[in-house]
Amino acid sequence: MTAVALVTAGKLRVVESFIQMTLPFAEACNVGQAVRIDTTTGKWTKANGADAAEARVWGILVSKDAAGAVGTAIRKGIVDGYDLSSQAYDLAIYMSDTDGGLDDGTGSTVDVAVGRVVPAWSQTLGTAADKLLQIDL
Repeated sequence: MTAVALVTAGKLRVVESFIQMTLPFAEACNVGQAVRIDTTTGKWTKANGADAAEARVWGILVSKDAAGAVGTAIRKGIVDGYDLSSQAYDLAIYMSDTDGGLDDGTGSTVDVAVGRVVPAWSQTLGTAADKLLQIDL
């Protein structure tokens, strides 16, 4: 299992977004983290695979305002910005037991797949495709 991290902290590019939501934060969250809706406040909080209550992931945080008051998460879509160079195409990506974290293998207390590694051809044909994360929750 390998933790999946952003290439550049705080930077994630939305390629396609089919379902997304913008909410305020119940705690400090960063772009690229898995988030869930806090059942008491209705705000974003970090999700993780430590137990069933924490594993109710809604999506991946893709942006937040400068003050950190509100952020947008994608539930279904494709994003670019994770370092997926060592992962195979079509590999499932899971939540980790670390708050907001993603991993390329199961092993969390509660296994929740958040998406898959997909190819994207934006450069000259004949070279390797980029690797993006397709979020599918």
